[in-house]
Amino acid sequence: MYSGRKGVVQDLPAPDGPKVIGVEVERAFERPFRKCQQGMLVLNVAAGCSFGCLFCPLSHRLSRTNEIQLRVNLPGVLEREIQARRKNGHLPAAVFLNTTTDLFQPIGSLLTVTHEVLRILLSEGLEVSFQTRGLVPEGFGELLAAYPGKVHAQVSMFAMSRELTRLYEPGAPDPLERLESIRRLLKWGVDVRGRIEPLIPFVSDTAGHLDELLRHLRSAGVQRATAAYLVLRPQILDRLQELLPIAHYHLIKGSFRGQAWQKEGLYSQVRMLPQSTRNQGYERLRAAARRADMSISVCACHDPSSGESCWEQAVATPGAGKRGQLDLFSRA
Repeated sequence: MYSGRKGVVQDLPAPDGPKVIGVEVERAFERPFRKCQQGMLVLNVAAGCSFGCLFCPLSHRLSRTNEIQLRVNLPGVLEREIQARRKNGHLPAAVFLNTTTDLFQPIGSLLTVTHEVLRILLSEGLEVSFQTRGLVPEGFGELLAAYPGKVHAQVSMFAMSRELTRLYEPGAPDPLERLESIRRLLKWGVDVRGRIEPLIPFVSDTAGHLDELLRHLRSAGVQRATAAYLVLRPQILDRLQELLPIAHYHLIKGSFRGQAWQKEGLYSQVRMLPQSTRNQGYERLRAAARRADMSISVCACHDPSSGESCWEQAVATPGAGKRGQLDLFSRA
């Protein structure tokens, strides 16, 4: 994937935090791996995330390497690839950013590459979708506001409870700060949806937690949200056992009791919650959404049997759908 040259670009503010390693890539676009991204092409500015969310495979990867790999030459490669694709008729109409990182971690070098990549995509007339737990800085406002209707964002929220968020997503911004980031995005004309993920049985999917979270999202101006329950992978289960209080760990593990590991994609094994558990939780969520005057959808990436695409702007991409594409879970 990388051409090989490396060098430290910038350390995170914390002295014991992961290093940002500059790497060079040979190509920009990748095929989509998630069901909801079919019809788009994927672009990743980096690999690895410093937020440390216990339920995220990226945290497991970072714990092994202690580095974030930033694709420092991506803007130049992207410009050349766009021109080549436009010439041969394979330019996508929509691009999804970040399946291997969070675009808006508070890392100056990463934000610089992210801004330049967004500028290139939007100036070339492409629609852009991204998902983040981070805070979009004010410095992106002029760029995003110049392309109303072309940028689609999902801001991920786990819970409003600081006790829960500090435990499960220790490095991510405070939920109230994310709500302010949502307000900025809406002010800049970005199409913003909330993303309630992951729902965890008996932890974050109770009526009280859902009512509180949806009420805050609605007050920030969000009218729609997409939801997804926790999907286990072996390395996530190991991380939960290592870092969670024992009561939380056994509660989660018990919720998956009797569920077999399933082979997904080429490399991963996943364990889904019982369908009855998910259905009951989604009913509580829909009831809370009605009380908050919001609409709710279930993400098809994490619930293929009952979910739907959470990116309506996905359109047919030339060359998409060929054999060899992998499923959501193939990058563990």
